[in-house]
Amino acid sequence: MTSLRTFVMVTVPLLSSVSVVGCATPRMAPPSDIAGASEVLAVSDRSRASGAFVNEGFKLGNYEVVDVDRKWNSDSSTGIGPWSKETKTTGFSYVLASGGKKLPGKCSSVTSSEAVGSFSWGHVKIACGCDGEAGKVELVMTDTGRTMKVGDKEYKVEPLNTVQGGGTQSDPTGFRADGDEPLGAVEVAHPGQVWLKKGLDDATRAKTTCAFVGLMLYKAPSDFPK
Repeated sequence: MTSLRTFVMVTVPLLSSVSVVGCATPRMAPPSDIAGASEVLAVSDRSRASGAFVNEGFKLGNYEVVDVDRKWNSDSSTGIGPWSKETKTTGFSYVLASGGKKLPGKCSSVTSSEAVGSFSWGHVKIACGCDGEAGKVELVMTDTGRTMKVGDKEYKVEPLNTVQGGGTQSDPTGFRADGDEPLGAVEVAHPGQVWLKKGLDDATRAKTTCAFVGLMLYKAPSDFPK
């Protein structure tokens, strides 16, 4: 499996790649407190393929994810004697559409690793944001913390490792967002799925979904062809 271990020695996995060719991807099992209090947005018409010449759009409940555009994928490295440093950057944009309304979203990530001799360490930051008629949402994930701000409310984002059929795996199958109570969850294992707290107003529902879509579309720099 390709996962955030490609981010070089990050001790807490943040996000698994959802594009795995030639093997069945374990599906996420939602926590009981979320599954029992949420509406489910199921995914359909989603391809496993990804890239500049692939239509990565798909349906997500009553929404459509359209205009997915992989903006950049770059890396750089430097080295002096036994010391070396490498930086990789990715970015993409997309649109969440429903009923003639559109909510544009974009994500970027920067990963860096440093090494002296055989000892190495790394840092990663993933930032996603949607801003449109429904309002604004921001999601930031680093190797030291993960938060999502929906309007003026902030939620804590935590990885989920549970799989259907019981058990867990080392790479996250999804993430959950919690404030005073659960807001929802997203499955990042292909094809993906979203759980949203029942009774959310339309704007909060759209903004939360848009941020979750960013995590569904995310790909680590090493997942791109050289």
